[in-house]
Amino acid sequence: MNSGERHGMDADGFDVYPILHKGRVYNIVTAMDLTFREVHGMIDALVTMGAFDSGADANEPGDLFTCAVEGFVFEVDVQGVDVMVYRRDPAK
Repeated sequence: MNSGERHGMDADGFDVYPILHKGRVYNIVTAMDLTFREVHGMIDALVTMGAFDSGADANEPGDLFTCAVEGFVFEVDVQGVDVMVYRRDPAK
């Protein structure tokens, strides 16, 4: 994802990157360049928080999740297997 050129599909200024992680495909939706370590660490943190657990609103926008990975704090929304990354700030 941090290769210098974009290969994802454009969705209103965001790119969509399908990522295989531990046998499951997730769609990372972002306008930022993220490293693979950040993406995989973020998915692991979200799994630990139960972000991908099925619920009544699994495909609806919901609460934002905040997770710290690789020296950054990410703010994301999870809808099914879609992970919308809205913020990436340095950890304090």
